[in-house]
Amino acid sequence: MNANAIALTPTTPHRSFGVYARVLATQILYVAPLLWLLELAQNQAWKAVNGTYGWLYPDSPYGWFSFGSMVLWVGSVFLMWTMHYYWFHPRQMKAWSRVCIGSVVCWVGEWVGGFMAVALTGKHLHVWPGAALVYVSVPAIFFWVSNVIIYHLLTVHVVDLTPRYDAPADE
Repeated sequence: MNANAIALTPTTPHRSFGVYARVLATQILYVAPLLWLLELAQNQAWKAVNGTYGWLYPDSPYGWFSFGSMVLWVGSVFLMWTMHYYWFHPRQMKAWSRVCIGSVVCWVGEWVGGFMAVALTGKHLHVWPGAALVYVSVPAIFFWVSNVIIYHLLTVHVVDLTPRYDAPADE
């Protein structure tokens, strides 16, 4: 039996915090580092197309990547799993709705994370050079669409890091 299997249906009024926390911890351990590696590839792709890196890490000795940005990926996995567990699945939302909403929420979350890092620590986690919003740019929404799709594929279709009750609404 799947370690994440639980006996809930979309209509069950009580959603177990224990299951939520266990699956969140598993996803943070496995998915956040994969998304961080994807971020590195996306920044390299941006440079290949545009000639410069899309986002920089001013307080990192490497410039184009930072291990400190892992905190943003932990936050994004937290956001995606929380939306899924408490909002998307109980409402049986279609995958395209999940991707659209998740992408916008994570895009805004990227800006909030960058802003909060500077406000709390005085150090930048990342910046988008020349972007009006400093910590995120409008083209980043397309990266977030791919990130949310990959998150969905990884957690539901490939590794199944979601509880058994969670079959995608599109199937």
